[in-house]
Amino acid sequence: MNEFTNDFDIVIVGAGVGGICAALAASRLNSKVLLIEKMSEIGGTGVHAAIALVCKFRDHDGRCVNTGIHKELFPQAYQNTGLTFDEETVSSYDEQELKETYHRLIQKEKNLTVWTDCEVDAVQVEDGNIRSVTITGSKQTRIFGRVFLDGTADGNLSALAGAEFQKGRDKDGKMQMATVTFKLTGFDPSLFKVKDVTSWGCFFWLEETLKPYYIAMKQRKNSTNMRQGVLAFPYPDGKAFLFNSTAISDVDPTIPGSVERAFEIGKVQVYELVEAIREHPAFRDAKIETIFTKLGVREGRRVIGDYMLTGEDCLQVRKFDDMVAACAYDVDVHDPDGNKNHQEYMTILPSPGYYHIPYRSLIAKGFNNLLLSSRCISGTFEAHASYRVMSGISAIGEAAGTAAALTVKSGFSDVRMISAEEIRYILQTRGQFVEGPVKETHVLNQ
Repeated sequence: MNEFTNDFDIVIVGAGVGGICAALAASRLNSKVLLIEKMSEIGGTGVHAAIALVCKFRDHDGRCVNTGIHKELFPQAYQNTGLTFDEETVSSYDEQELKETYHRLIQKEKNLTVWTDCEVDAVQVEDGNIRSVTITGSKQTRIFGRVFLDGTADGNLSALAGAEFQKGRDKDGKMQMATVTFKLTGFDPSLFKVKDVTSWGCFFWLEETLKPYYIAMKQRKNSTNMRQGVLAFPYPDGKAFLFNSTAISDVDPTIPGSVERAFEIGKVQVYELVEAIREHPAFRDAKIETIFTKLGVREGRRVIGDYMLTGEDCLQVRKFDDMVAACAYDVDVHDPDGNKNHQEYMTILPSPGYYHIPYRSLIAKGFNNLLLSSRCISGTFEAHASYRVMSGISAIGEAAGTAAALTVKSGFSDVRMISAEEIRYILQTRGQFVEGPVKETHVLNQ
């Protein structure tokens, strides 16, 4: 087995939006970065279990609180400045364009190496420091690094390293429902009551119009789909819809076979739903263009960090002295029991409509050189239901990658030796939204 001892300063496991944003942020600070992905293609949930919707990144006054790399990924979303649902165009994206954007940004970074089809199956830990990870797959090797980042959605690296974690809600450990999403084309927009297919007005009209067909199908077929209605987001060109309308309960992505079982159930639900909505004249000739190949899992491990962000923190729009990221997405719990519709399980953030994510929630408790750069950060079940989307995770990843690079460049052995003020300074110079004092660092000149 090969060993890479000095080739990389920073090793990031998981190439979804959090891992990619972390890798870009660190490599842009002239750190040598390795990004490891177990799938054959990068992109994570946003590409392989796409939802099309660019989730909220503005506060109640319309100010963007996720900018930085997120703006590079979804530039078109920042051109839409409307605030009212009846007038605003849905901020959506095409997963193929997102994947191409990821590749384009990565290819610009000479300090960034990406390995796909590689899975970490062992972690060497000494005195609270990860020394190396062992990889199997397309490359079988042992990788050493100075700082390690867990960019996996489910905290896989942290679990292998022996970090503490939680799963599911407190009372029974159940996690949010999972979803198989699909892309539908071949509809007739001339039969829509709302003519602008890409508007929120059309979204709400479709939700109301298609629901009776769906409910009738559920009763007729005794479907396992626990959704209470139909969600269909338009693609930017208005020629397709992304249906986020299946629901599978009792999914635990950390248990072998659970995801595979759920995916098969989800595919049955896809065909049931399409059969139902084809009864509407506008969808009579509709066809499934794509069933996405990755199960849309909303929850996995939540790694215990130096601070655990709570649902109360989110709903009190709390600010922290060690703020390194912000989130404007509401608390969106997809009820594990399937007893509520999406309006009932969505709790809107009060004014000003965003909260801070503290640096301490990105630091794995008991480790000196392990940072969290995906939805596996330290938070409760309720808090996780808010920051788990790409807008929040992109900011978390960018902050974690920045902190890792500052740690390396400063010659520190503990990520806690870097201050939030220094992280904010770098983020601010790179165009990311931050609040709080900043401390100038000369890392940019190294």
